[in-house]
Amino acid sequence: MRNVALAELSDKAPTNALLIAGNVAAMREALRQSGPVSIDSICSIHDVLMAETSEWEGLRDEQVWIGGTPYSPHGASFVPPHASRVPDYINDLIEFGVREDVPPVAKEAIFHAQFETIHPFTDGNGRTGRALVHRMLANDEVLMHSTLPVSAGLLHDAERYMKALDAYHVGKIEPIIACFADALELAVVIGLRIADDVDDVLSAWRASNTDRAGSASHGLPELLVEQPVVNAAYVANRLAITDRAARTLIETACERGILSKMGNAKRGAYYQADELIGILEEASRLQGIRRIAAR
Repeated sequence: MRNVALAELSDKAPTNALLIAGNVAAMREALRQSGPVSIDSICSIHDVLMAETSEWEGLRDEQVWIGGTPYSPHGASFVPPHASRVPDYINDLIEFGVREDVPPVAKEAIFHAQFETIHPFTDGNGRTGRALVHRMLANDEVLMHSTLPVSAGLLHDAERYMKALDAYHVGKIEPIIACFADALELAVVIGLRIADDVDDVLSAWRASNTDRAGSASHGLPELLVEQPVVNAAYVANRLAITDRAARTLIETACERGILSKMGNAKRGAYYQADELIGILEEASRLQGIRRIAAR
């Protein structure tokens, strides 16, 4: 999680962290959008996701398959529709997405499964599809003011999730709906636990802050919740203070145990909020998710 947060600020983060940061950016793009879903808005999410790669060509124009070998669909576990059919299928899916006669959670589950079945891109379909879930939940006013870790809820039991998609491919919709409902319930639990743990950390930080009211130091904790790895330039920009004041603020935060220095000379001077990173690390691991859910 430290490297993922670093990737928000620097392209010198590890490659895998840069890819995960792309997932976060795609979700933010999905949440930023408003109004009906369209092919352009879906492609926009995918473009943000794949910004660090060469996969920018929009809807695929070639045949793809899942499993088997790179040379032939022979032996593949699933072969999506021919590329020529993808635009019509996506438009049909978009029409389904605005229906009001289907319960929202069931509709989002079917929408997601159908999106993955169409497989509209050469790469990044699963990540784009999961980012779209947040957009659909917001459109249907299920989640209007918060963002839940839905992917964590789905992927904590990846085998069940994949089996539910396989079942959908042969016309069985109940498994993916049940999978989604359980994933949302687990996401609520995970989200609440993370929020409670973060609130405890923030309360302790506020109690240790004796600076005068109006000091920039009072705005640092909330900034670190959003971005738990920072440098002086980022703090200065976000808190509207000078670089010198930002460096002083960071030094004080280090003395108070809020931040600690990380990185090396090549990356530059970055600082991390260890307690917040610890909470996110716990929530990002499969065993951690299960421990959180059991609490």
